[in-house]
Amino acid sequence: MDPMIRMIYASRITQLGSADVHDILNSSRRNNPALGLSGMLVFADGFFLQALEGARSRINALYARILRDTRHADSAILHYREIDKRLFGDWSMGYVLSNEKNRSLFLAYSLDARFSPLTLSGTAAEQLLGELAEHARILGAATATAG
Repeated sequence: MDPMIRMIYASRITQLGSADVHDILNSSRRNNPALGLSGMLVFADGFFLQALEGARSRINALYARILRDTRHADSAILHYREIDKRLFGDWSMGYVLSNEKNRSLFLAYSLDARFSPLTLSGTAAEQLLGELAEHARILGAATATAG
């Protein structure tokens, strides 16, 4: 039996329309529950930052598909470890978009005025995602959509 892991990766977005984001979220929300996966997707300043939680073999297979997805470039795993408890277990795929209400959270973890998750340490990425998830839960559907 695989251990449960949390993987956090970041990638630069090469091409993305609003329909693409909806397709990614709809596909994740449709497929993840049956696979025992949970997570959160962040879209900010031309980057994806995503946490995925579940069985190691399933996370590895999903990340292999992400690497083949032409919407992603410069993908890097920032954090990968076994976990006892999920941070995003209530979301098949939560979604947070950078906006005025949460911008200060993004910038608190940034080296520059523009968010660049590829420069984050694994610990910082996990902390940022945890704070964004808590912020989204407090604000409700105004900043995040959980499914």
